[in-house]
Amino acid sequence: MKASTYNSLYAMLSIKSMVELPPLKIVWMYITNNIIWSTPDIERAVSGNIVIVTENELDYFEAFLKHMGPAGKYQILSEFLKGQKIHGLDNVTLPAIKGKIGGETFYSFVCTPRALLKIAFVNHQALNHPDGRPAYQRMITTNRIKEIGKYIEKGGYFPTNILVNLIESPRWDAISSKQNTDPNIKFGWITLPKKYRSAWIIDGQHRLYGYSYLEDEYLDQSLFVLAFEKLSTHKEADLFITINNKQKSVPKSILVSLMSDLKIDSKIPKERISALSSGIVKMLNAEPSSVFFKRFKIEGVAGGGLRNLTMPEFVNGLTRSGLVGKVVLNTLVPGPLAAGTDKETFKKATRILNLYFEEICNAHPERWDNGNPSYIAVNPGIRAHLLLIDEIIRYRGFKDELEFDSMPTDEIASILIESTTPVRSYIKTASDEQIKEDFSRKFGEGGVKEYYWRLCELVASKYADFGSEDFRDYIQQKKDGRAEAAHLDIIKLTEDITDYVIANLKHVYGEKELPSGEKAYWAEGIDNRRAKEKAYAKQQDYSPQDQLPKEAYLDLVDLKDIAKQKNNWPHFESIFNIPMPDEQKGKKYYLDWLLTFNELRRTPGHKSSLRVYSEENYAFIDWLKHEFYSRLEEATAEWEGYADNSLFKMGRR
Repeated sequence: MKASTYNSLYAMLSIKSMVELPPLKIVWMYITNNIIWSTPDIERAVSGNIVIVTENELDYFEAFLKHMGPAGKYQILSEFLKGQKIHGLDNVTLPAIKGKIGGETFYSFVCTPRALLKIAFVNHQALNHPDGRPAYQRMITTNRIKEIGKYIEKGGYFPTNILVNLIESPRWDAISSKQNTDPNIKFGWITLPKKYRSAWIIDGQHRLYGYSYLEDEYLDQSLFVLAFEKLSTHKEADLFITINNKQKSVPKSILVSLMSDLKIDSKIPKERISALSSGIVKMLNAEPSSVFFKRFKIEGVAGGGLRNLTMPEFVNGLTRSGLVGKVVLNTLVPGPLAAGTDKETFKKATRILNLYFEEICNAHPERWDNGNPSYIAVNPGIRAHLLLIDEIIRYRGFKDELEFDSMPTDEIASILIESTTPVRSYIKTASDEQIKEDFSRKFGEGGVKEYYWRLCELVASKYADFGSEDFRDYIQQKKDGRAEAAHLDIIKLTEDITDYVIANLKHVYGEKELPSGEKAYWAEGIDNRRAKEKAYAKQQDYSPQDQLPKEAYLDLVDLKDIAKQKNNWPHFESIFNIPMPDEQKGKKYYLDWLLTFNELRRTPGHKSSLRVYSEENYAFIDWLKHEFYSRLEEATAEWEGYADNSLFKMGRR
């Protein structure tokens, strides 16, 4: 055990004065690191009332003590002494109101932080105990509770309720029936539970623990409390999400983590697939023998570069790959990692994924452990491998007539491992520069696809006919260079269209500066205020030395609207009024080509040679180049200095 944690726990569990010595409570525990506990060993520890603390829990306790402050001792005590009576908390009886809301019993009362802190427990997502699932709370933020503490010291208070769940029914003494005539609520006295971990905080942990760093005199102030009686943890989590989605947003990692607990029985196929995927990822993260153990970012828990993966991305990868299941005609069709029951699915999927990625890790452990800088154990890479697994199962199932649905789990893993020998060989032998060149540009959905295609290329070196039709199109275009040429054509067309619009506005309205400080062509030639504001905002995304004039940041849809303005159209019609093949005749404005081109332009939004276009795309680009440039050449033939007015001389955007 780390010395700092040991000292903190020891200090919090020690007795300050021999005079005040209560009956001692002894906690026996094993604190281990890098140890995989067998089921019989766990059962023996439990039977001996011995607490097991692994490095996972230790990371949580260290983070918790760092964030929570002195009052954190109550969370530690509640963890190790849950259900035991608290010395010195007898007969805390408070006036209260009892009623029903949403079918649940509630109590409303005023309590002191001194009393509530002793029985409180925060169900942090970072700890995720089995008896607390679904765990939903974010880790407390140190700066925030200190700011709240300063606010309280200055006389501040909170008029809103701290929401808690009493896990046992409290003692309730109603006042005389003559004074309790309202059928919906009753007045009386509530006696707080006397046990550790009896009041689970649903909402208001920062307000409560804001007293953590304050002097003793502040612990007897009043807090408004709304306490439910024996809510299920599912309803706790639902309340937490409802409250926090209406206020400060809940981190996506927590929402995704909750899916496996809240939506596992959903009748909506898409929700059920997400819930199963979430459960699989949580099991991979929790299993000490997994290569994904302690690799995911956990809200409030430090982990450095090692925790570089995110659960939402992994879950997204599983759902998109179809490995768990697909939705067909609003029906859930099980995927190759699914089994008969949820429990069997979790077991099968985690086993296959662990075996597969363990081999990827073993190909070059240093690169795997290095995280983002090595481009192997990264979010886009993991998602690309999930797509690859699905494609291998499809390919080998068809080619070798294999029935993966009835195949033993380890045999499935063996086939996947055998099929990806070239991938592991590449990871093992490629230089750092080669790895970076192949995988460093992979961001967003397009980046996942590019990463996946590179993996497919490696597998195709073993199986010549491997890969989907899209993959083969990509390979062909990569060989003949058409995609790169189309990519460059689209960039040039975009810049030339923008250049012409701005040059024409300057030609018509001039460049004189108006009293507003704006140039005439910008102020008088563009009516669309939204387009101007958007262009300015884009310009500010760049450092001053890298900024182009703000008109360079107008997009193609903005240019279409500018050309179509009533006062502008006569100056743009000769070039921009281009009917597309088979387009309806008799229209005043033929500008659909700009919308089609804008959609096509999204393909090479980030420069890359790994882009795929259809034959129709290539035909459209060739057609547009001919139509636009022939018109442009005619319109600017006698326009002196036109070619010198490009907005993009400083470099391409």
